Amino acid sequence: LFFINLPQKCTIRIYTMSGYLVDTIEHDASMSNGQEAWDLISRDGMNIAYGVYAYHVDAPGIGEKISRFAIIK
Repeated sequence: LFFINLPQKCTIRIYTMSGYLVDTIEHDASMSNGQEAWDLISRDGMNIAYGVYAYHVDAPGIGEKISRFAIIK
């Protein structure tokens, strides 16, 4: 899964719809390629389940973005 159009520095947090934090990704690109890959593995080292997840992108000095995506296997 790729997050695209990201600023050079930001934090991506991925949650279940019930609010459980699944993973945190620190994006820090020296070039402005604006994308970050996620391997669909939780912070506990487990494969994630099917379903809908929310993500929160926090870019200091720029702003925040909250949205969701679905995993279909």
